[in-house]
Amino acid sequence: MLLPDGFLTCVRCEDGLKREEGQNPIPGEGITEAEVMLIGESPGAEEMKTGRPFQGKAGENLNGFLASVGLDRNKMYVINTTRCRPYKEKERVLKDGTVRVTKSNKPPSPHAIKSCAVWLDYELKIVNPTLIVTLGSTPLKRLIGEQSISEVHGTLLTLPIQEPGEGEDSRTLYFSEKKYHIFPLYHPAAIIYRQELKQTFEQDLKKLRETIEQLNLRSVLL
Repeated sequence: MLLPDGFLTCVRCEDGLKREEGQNPIPGEGITEAEVMLIGESPGAEEMKTGRPFQGKAGENLNGFLASVGLDRNKMYVINTTRCRPYKEKERVLKDGTVRVTKSNKPPSPHAIKSCAVWLDYELKIVNPTLIVTLGSTPLKRLIGEQSISEVHGTLLTLPIQEPGEGEDSRTLYFSEKKYHIFPLYHPAAIIYRQELKQTFEQDLKKLRETIEQLNLRSVLL
């Protein structure tokens, strides 16, 4: 783990305070000197159980999509924008009178995104990737502000990114002096719920492969 030990007990936001007993925030995973960094949204139930990003069905989908264009997830560094599962609860009264509580995922709050910004920034500076691939609108907006993914998906952006101020408790974001290469993709989970995006997503993956070749990032090629 690249992050300091204090990360594992972080309760800087509401999602951290709601973690189940025995669970920790989810650190990034992958090659420390990776040329490509993938940034997703938030962990789900499976990730909180395993302690690793993009596991279960979400991980299988991501691995499969990347492999379809000859890219190797294992040669990249993978993180999420926030590090604990954001969820909502629903109570249901059963016939025998008992109450069953179910949890379902929800998008992270702006407070959670800003609270976790220091952790993302910490890993980003250590790994120092040549290319950042954002998966979905949450990591894209975290990095470059209020930009619609529908306008920039599948294109290479070279821009300053938002970074937290100095100090572990900082939740204020400022734009960096340095410019980064950013390639926005729709989140793989979006394809499950919006089949009309599948063709677009597949075309964007091919463009990602072309971009990686143009930047000569051959370490992530299968």
